[in-house]
Amino acid sequence: MRKGCAIALAVLPWLAGCASYVAHKIEHPARSHTSLQLAIHDNLRQQGFVQASMRTSDGVRIAYWLGQPHAYVVHESFKSSADGTSLQWQWQMPQAPFDGSKLPVTGSIVLLHPWEGEGAMLATWAYRFASAGYVTVMPDLRSQGDSDLAPVGYGPREGKDVAELVRNLRASGQLPRPLFLMGVSYGATAAVFAASELGDVDGVIALEPYGNAADVIRRAPSTDLFGPRWLGRVIGGSSVDVAITRASSDLGVDLEHIDTASALQHAPCTLMLRGARDPLVSAPTLQAMAVRSPRARYVEVSSENHLSLPLRTDRLMQPLLDWMQALASPHTACPCFTPLQPSDNASTGKTQEISGAGGPT
Repeated sequence: MRKGCAIALAVLPWLAGCASYVAHKIEHPARSHTSLQLAIHDNLRQQGFVQASMRTSDGVRIAYWLGQPHAYVVHESFKSSADGTSLQWQWQMPQAPFDGSKLPVTGSIVLLHPWEGEGAMLATWAYRFASAGYVTVMPDLRSQGDSDLAPVGYGPREGKDVAELVRNLRASGQLPRPLFLMGVSYGATAAVFAASELGDVDGVIALEPYGNAADVIRRAPSTDLFGPRWLGRVIGGSSVDVAITRASSDLGVDLEHIDTASALQHAPCTLMLRGARDPLVSAPTLQAMAVRSPRARYVEVSSENHLSLPLRTDRLMQPLLDWMQALASPHTACPCFTPLQPSDNASTGKTQEISGAGGPT
């Protein structure tokens, strides 16, 4: 009995340390300013994008990039490993000097980055949407990029920030309709909340959204998305549970009950895309959310995972433009979506789609 107590007392500080580490990771997204990030910033400026900021009603300064429709030349190459578990992606930024010319305006799109990111990390998408005639906005979400440090919210707070930014840009005539929101992972969930807050967005594209913050946090240590893979074997489930409770208290947000499903029901037509090999985001959760919302579609993209799917402009860009164009027509129901098959040596498979109208199609 005494021996068991001694072991428990020895382990308690270790468990407390793990919980503190995880809680800190939950509450504070890491910021970085790498040479690649700075090079992308320089390229955006050289290509006519403007960096600006606005302050929300609760005092949080939100930085963002704004670009006008212009024809850009972007080179990307994709090559998957033989077993399809990894993707080699190469990207060359536009090189031709920006000449100030503009394309006719098709609409506007706001791009929202994933956790521990910044708006500029979606520059490849921004250049492609600008080349299709879209005014493109890339905000840095709160506590990330060049935006102010502020308590993160895992969806609702970020959605409110983005909604205020959209209203601000609309008031100055800088966001012509139709308006779309597109986000990746953390940013995808923020896009759903922002659309629910605004009420008059024309469509939402959510790449790898999560339905429940606590669920995705529990999954994260077993992936390479939380730190070294060995860390997942060290951090036990009890430490993560303690960390979630502690972070919820510190942030003033109930991470167990952030209701993305309800926000989705108040959002416009929303396309949720998930890589079929994604270990982080729960497929059953997204499927259930799509079935509950009459204006949502869920599509699993073969061969892709949580990191590779947001890179695949080759598979997604043209189908997304077609989807947006169809949605922009008056009185159009939420369109179907079919991604292109991989053009590299990735294995292929079937695509499953679930709509709010009822089940697989």
